[in-house]
Amino acid sequence: MLLCPHCDVQLPERALFCPQCGGAIARGEPAPQVEVAPPAEPPPVEQARSVTPAPAAIYAADLPSHELTTALPVPENIAGVLSYLTLVPAVIFLFVDPFRRSRFVRFHALQHILLCVAGLACAIAASVLWMVLQLIPPMRVLVFPFAGLIGLAWFFLWLLLVVKAYHHEMFKLPWIGAYAEEWSRTQL
Repeated sequence: MLLCPHCDVQLPERALFCPQCGGAIARGEPAPQVEVAPPAEPPPVEQARSVTPAPAAIYAADLPSHELTTALPVPENIAGVLSYLTLVPAVIFLFVDPFRRSRFVRFHALQHILLCVAGLACAIAASVLWMVLQLIPPMRVLVFPFAGLIGLAWFFLWLLLVVKAYHHEMFKLPWIGAYAEEWSRTQL
């Protein structure tokens, strides 16, 4: 008989989470085993009605087979964070076998690649605008603070995406995130 290490509730044999408290059950460590005698009489009907139903237990058989057999070398959220460092890990995660099977990692890698492409397009447009503004003498003063604000906004956007990926959230940017989510549903 297996008991939950968090709330001492009896567990089914293949449960990955406790049906009572929802706590994760570590399969690497043996759960405490206790022999429990069957109850002498069933509980009264009033007590059975007052108990709220427990959430359904998640069994190992309910998970897709590739999630059980293929484990990533690093946790998913760390791989999502790594995909935002440069374009190199993002591209690698799209084509290397254990990472490309994770929808979460594919989403963040695609979102970073699309963000870099959009950033490159914005940088080209901003450089053309900067050259035009340099021709107008009073506007020259505004170019450098404006460029600094754009760089600061870009840094905070990058930091937000890194933090959201670390917290295992699929935070979608407008337009770019929708394309990344749609393309991450299909496996490369």
